[in-house]
Amino acid sequence: MSTGAIWLIIGVTAVGGFLLRGAFILIPVLPRTLPPRVSLVLDMVPAAAFAALVAPALFLDGDGDGVNAFALLSPATVAGALAVLVSWRWKSLALSIVSGLAAYALLDLVW
Repeated sequence: MSTGAIWLIIGVTAVGGFLLRGAFILIPVLPRTLPPRVSLVLDMVPAAAFAALVAPALFLDGDGDGVNAFALLSPATVAGALAVLVSWRWKSLALSIVSGLAAYALLDLVW
């Protein structure tokens, strides 16, 4: 594939992405309010994305050899459980992140 073709693909992808993002602002016909069920689902997206990023680090214990083993009881899983409890009690993502990181740091020192 030539250099020009690669740059053409990059340009078309960039313009397409810009048009897709701008469509909600530029096209006034689209509805401005979402149904309640869609709003509820969209409110859960940040927590689901965060959980998807954190879960492998909690339950897979890799020791640098490229092989990951499932670890049910480790500093990461205990700190994750504490973060879930804090999140459930106070309903704050920031507080749960801070408490989970602090718990992991302390448990990693003594474990």
